[in-house]
Amino acid sequence: MKILVALVALVVGLTACATAGPPSSHSRASATPAAGAPGASASPKTRAAAEPLFAVLEAPARGEQADTVAIVGLDGYARAKAKFQPRKGPYVPMAATMPQSEAQVGAAGVYYVDGNGVVRLLKRSGTSTVVATFPMTPDQHELWYAVSPDGGTVLAGILTLPTVVPPPPGTDWPATLAGNWKFELDRASAGGSTRVLLRDESAGPEAMVKPIFPVGWTGSNPVAMVGAPIATQNQWPGGPLFTIDGAGHPSTRIGGGDCTAASVLPSGLVPCVVGPTGSAVSVRDSSGRLVWQPPVDGFMALRLTMAPDGSGITDGRHVATRTTTFVIPPPLVAQGWLDSQTVVLQLDSGHLGYIRVDSPTAVHDLGFKGSFVGALQNS
Repeated sequence: MKILVALVALVVGLTACATAGPPSSHSRASATPAAGAPGASASPKTRAAAEPLFAVLEAPARGEQADTVAIVGLDGYARAKAKFQPRKGPYVPMAATMPQSEAQVGAAGVYYVDGNGVVRLLKRSGTSTVVATFPMTPDQHELWYAVSPDGGTVLAGILTLPTVVPPPPGTDWPATLAGNWKFELDRASAGGSTRVLLRDESAGPEAMVKPIFPVGWTGSNPVAMVGAPIATQNQWPGGPLFTIDGAGHPSTRIGGGDCTAASVLPSGLVPCVVGPTGSAVSVRDSSGRLVWQPPVDGFMALRLTMAPDGSGITDGRHVATRTTTFVIPPPLVAQGWLDSQTVVLQLDSGHLGYIRVDSPTAVHDLGFKGSFVGALQNS
């Protein structure tokens, strides 16, 4: 079911769009194949080390599951890319599940998971290597994962949903679920073995398990969202965040006792969804101390993305920094931050683009279709 997102208007709005940048004739970020990297490719050009690079996901067509990850520059062309087996969203009757992105950036490049639970690392050079493998198939599974800052450890939560039962012939009833919910929390050494930390199973389709979904890493501690709703028909606030100990158990609550979220910065800053209606947003440190309260909407926790240094935040439509607030006019959608001054957008054409906080009416079209993942570190 399509999720309805109700966003409030702010005082300052965008009034015009100006296009700039590379021609829009290339529908997907393009690159030249690199030798010795099956499924991956890289540009032969030599680039300056300080060039802003970011990761994107690409799909064969709008509305389809992503099957390609790429490292791209602001000229709209890929420096490296790799294809992978697409995921399939699990089915829940009369509701929509909230999947984590397939890809996330790290110090060594961009990590991405395929529909069979294989996590790989795509480097700037174009090489793609297997980092970890977790037990799942594309059908009725949901996987969330986080990679340690040094790239040596991957923590993954794998939820197995009950089997889908088709409705009786000749009816318009929705499909139902039969069987048990199962959950497994696994820890893998990069390039090495995978071990199970925790297992849980329900006593039938009506009884739920409490998944532990990793969302990030702060210092030496993985952080996970514990017991968040599996699906929603409307609002989705994320779940309580906890550090996870070596045995896989939730340890210390992050962001305070009234904070729910779906992400955390490496610095420990959390975009908390708070308040009696669950729509206010409060940026807090890991101890729960208020850092600032931006005028953005917490209706959908997955849409809340923060600038790498925590100085800006967007909910998809509203963009706020400590000194500036403005609205992205629909149908444009803000997808994340390249840096503290640059917001990446999805344009009405499906292309990616970007704006600068100091000139938000100038929209730069990158000329290819995709979804923003994040800025590469030290690029």
